[in-house]
Amino acid sequence: MRRALLTTVLWLATLACIHVVVNVYFPESAAKGALATLEDELLKGSPGTPKEGAPAPAPPPSPKPQPQGLLRRLVPMETAHAGGPVTEEDIFNRIKGMPEVVEAYQRIGGRMPRVDALRASGAVGEGNQGLLVVRGGLSDRRDQRTVEEENADREVVIRGLARAAVLAQGQPDSDANVSQVLGDARSTFAALRRDRSQPGWWIQEPNGAWRQR
Repeated sequence: MRRALLTTVLWLATLACIHVVVNVYFPESAAKGALATLEDELLKGSPGTPKEGAPAPAPPPSPKPQPQGLLRRLVPMETAHAGGPVTEEDIFNRIKGMPEVVEAYQRIGGRMPRVDALRASGAVGEGNQGLLVVRGGLSDRRDQRTVEEENADREVVIRGLARAAVLAQGQPDSDANVSQVLGDARSTFAALRRDRSQPGWWIQEPNGAWRQR
């Protein structure tokens, strides 16, 4: 009897040591396609909107290996992966249902002529983090405010894209889950900005190098 009780206690102690880690991934191709479709819808008719023949989204990256730390080797760890493929429609519906993202795009569309003028002049470029980067001094305070407001709205969109990717996998959009894919969402948004840039604009490649389109 005592042996059975001891076995049960040890088994429960072992279960208590098992950590369940939810790894969410970022469906790059689906996210990029969904965001492009959303922009086509919300920014339709605004200057700087994409033209026919835009480059196709890049294929999704291979899953990144997780580091095997000391804790991982000493303590049993069960990893729960999000199941099922995520489609463009999944991402599109999620992000379009976020009022803050829709409102951010409405403001982006309203200031697009001024932003286009700044990009065409070379005063700002499209950075590889999805934000406008000032490439020289902006003497006009209105231009500075335009860049600040544009980047603030882009941050809203980028975070919304990260949340949509998490929610589409059936996972809660907690800060911990969103932070896992926020960097990928930022890179995807930046890639779309490079794809949709116009001749003469400055764009920053993922490796940090700048070039003129």
